Formats: sequence, C-alpha cells, structure tokens
Amino acid sequence: MDRAVKENGQGAAAQGAVESAYRRIRHMILTGQMRSGDKLLENHLAAQIGVSRTPVREALNRLNAEGLVVLERYRRGYVASFSVEDVREIFRLRAILESHAAYRAASRISDADLQRLQELERAMESQFDALGWNEHLEGFDQMNTQFHAIIAAAAESPRLERILASSLELPASIFNRYSEPVEIRTRRTHAQHREILSALKARNPEWAQAAMSAHLISLLPPDGAGDIL
Repeated sequence: MDRAVKENGQGAAAQGAVESAYRRIRHMILTGQMRSGDKLLENHLAAQIGVSRTPVREALNRLNAEGLVVLERYRRGYVASFSVEDVREIFRLRAILESHAAYRAASRISDADLQRLQELERAMESQFDALGWNEHLEGFDQMNTQFHAIIAAAAESPRLERILASSLELPASIFNRYSEPVEIRTRRTHAQHREILSALKARNPEWAQAAMSAHLISLLPPDGAGDIL
C-alpha cells in the first residue's frame, strides 16, 4: 500500500513537471518571448523552468504535435516558422468552423454563458484601456481564448469542439509582423466581439454566423505581407 502510494505520488509529480514545462514554453512562444526560428536547448530550458530535461523533452514533443515547435534529428529543436499562406489557411479554416459553431450556439447558448461572454469582453476592454496596446496582450489572449471556447462549447457538438480545441494558436510576434498596428486591430476586435454577442443574445443564427466569420476573416494577412513569418 505504501509503495503504491509512493509510486502514485512520484507519477503525479513527474506529470506536474511536464505540465509546468509545457505551459511555460508554450507561453513564451505565444507571447513572443521566443520567436520563430529560436533554438530550443533542453539544458537551458530545464534550468530556466526549474525542472529536469525529461519533462522538457516531453513538453517539446507535445508542442511539436501542436505545430508550435519543430524537432529534428538528435533532438535539435526550434520554434516553428509560418508562411503567410499558413496563417491565411489557419484563419480561413477557423472562420468556417467557428462561424458554424456560432450558428449552432445562437439557439442553444445559456443565459449564464451569455453573461460570462459579456463579462469577458468588458474585462478585455478594461484591460486594454488600463494597460495600453503594448501591455495588454497576454491577458487579452487568455480571455479571448475563453470567449471563443465558450461559444464552441455552447454549440453542443462534441466533435466540433474537439476540432476547435486543437486548432493552432499563433505566436503574438507573428501578428505584429504582417498586420496593421495592434491598437487598430484590437479596437476592431472589441467591436466585433460585441456584435457576435449581440447576435447570440438575439438568438439569430445567421447573424451570429456572419459576425463570427467576418471577425476571423478580418485577421487574414493582406496581400504583399511577405513570405515567411
């Protein structure tokens, strides 16, 4: 009994170390602290995070499966690069899938979820006003992900929700290289979120679908944005 408890405790600790390494490295990539092409050295990352190399290795395998890092022979890794066409394809697919989710959610979403969406959007706007465009991104990204996840869950389609949950999140540094200024894009996003919320409150599937599609299509890189990000 004692041995089993001890082994379970060790297993939980090991899994916790993997999760910690995964979240920390992913956070650094998504917030632009680590940029496309940066080398991923296991020893350096392990020391920085405060874990051994083994959980870092497992974390990098997970991030490789998500497409955020590239692992080559002999465990050499680097942060993934994205072509402009990669970014366009990702947002075209998100527009198709999430607009369908919004269509379904309009007739199914609960009042509690509508309230939560409104609270999230108010919090995003308050943070933007308080911190400015160059300091709000990390908190904004977290709340924005929640906003979209609530709508996906409200669609009541487990298959669709699983597909959307695995959709690729792009590092913030990528957007800053091809798109218009962050402040302009963020203000437009707030207005689009409010329209999506209005369509959901009105229980209007077609409006919700169109609003979500327009929101995501507006994030497509413009022609002439370059080749590699």
